Amino acid sequence: MNKYLYPFSESLVLSLCKEIEYIKIRTKNINLSLETCHNKSLSKRLRSELHKLNENRLKILCISESMLKGNSQDLSFEFLFEITKRANSYQQI
Repeated sequence: MNKYLYPFSESLVLSLCKEIEYIKIRTKNINLSLETCHNKSLSKRLRSELHKLNENRLKILCISESMLKGNSQDLSFEFLFEITKRANSYQQI
């Protein structure tokens, strides 16, 4: 295996894992805020952010699925795909 390619793919997978975790936590916090929010403009902004987070989550799902198809033997790609899939099913907006 090319020693220059492997660390790059590790950092890419790690970055995507961190991003999906951020999206998951932020989505949860926004949903909790929406339950108690009584300000219409704030609610609108929060819903807009939820929409953007959901779009980013779906993009990461597509990326992870593509990476997994191209490298089905790589456990890091399997891991990324699994946590992304779980985040999607756990917190659908």
